[in-house]
Amino acid sequence: MKDTAKNSDELSMAISTLGFGIPETSYDSVYVVQNGKFSYVNPQFAALGGYPEKEMLGMESVFLIHPEDRKKARESAVKMLKGEITAPYQFRIIAKDGSVKWIQETVNAITYKGKRGTLGNSMDITAKSEQADKLRELQAQQNALLDALPIAVMGMQARRIVLANPAVEDVFGWKPEELIGRGTKVLYRSDEDYEQIGKNVYRALKKHRTFKTEFPCRRKGGKNIVCLVSVARIGANLRDERIIATYEDITERKRTEKALEESERTLKALLRSYQNKKEPA
Repeated sequence: MKDTAKNSDELSMAISTLGFGIPETSYDSVYVVQNGKFSYVNPQFAALGGYPEKEMLGMESVFLIHPEDRKKARESAVKMLKGEITAPYQFRIIAKDGSVKWIQETVNAITYKGKRGTLGNSMDITAKSEQADKLRELQAQQNALLDALPIAVMGMQARRIVLANPAVEDVFGWKPEELIGRGTKVLYRSDEDYEQIGKNVYRALKKHRTFKTEFPCRRKGGKNIVCLVSVARIGANLRDERIIATYEDITERKRTEKALEESERTLKALLRSYQNKKEPA
């Protein structure tokens, strides 16, 4: 116990020259490496690795680092010691029980027990890293879903396009990157149409989460089309005016429906004319 206290006091004095406080209270995990081996570890760092403190002393520090991250971790440490980088860097370690953990670390050069060494300050960010991985996986799934949909999908905020899937080119003739950042007015035939669809959509979304309507639109180049527009607000209300909208080109369907209606009217007229001719004078 006396040796541990003495080492901690000596380390505290060494760290004070760098402008840091007492290691056990200032950082999650603290260690000192000299000649590639741990010469000091605090309880938090030992617990992070899953080793007793005494067992870690004299251990090669590289042994703790995941083999795939050793080169990168060493390069980052060297750059930080040279003052080329200041931001904490991240890498994986393998604990005694075989579990893999992510840590975030900074290093500084110090003198400890009369010899040059490297002071490491690290933090366990495993949970944060796992959450980031899940978020990236979810984002990848969402992107794949958007890419697979055969109808145009756009995310909008205050009637400005912030997201567009590849199918927008099939419906509107615009590439996604050509639409992102632009106002939605480009999708409609006139200012009047733009104002009308805005009134219809936002009035409906104030009361309901989703809304569907048919509305005339315009392709790149000026061709008029009819779209089935389905919108949903993002969030509990329209405070941020964030919505997601889908556009399905139903121009041919509407043309076919109109032709069928005209054919039906013509047929009915012919039948009436035929029946009138058959009636006796």
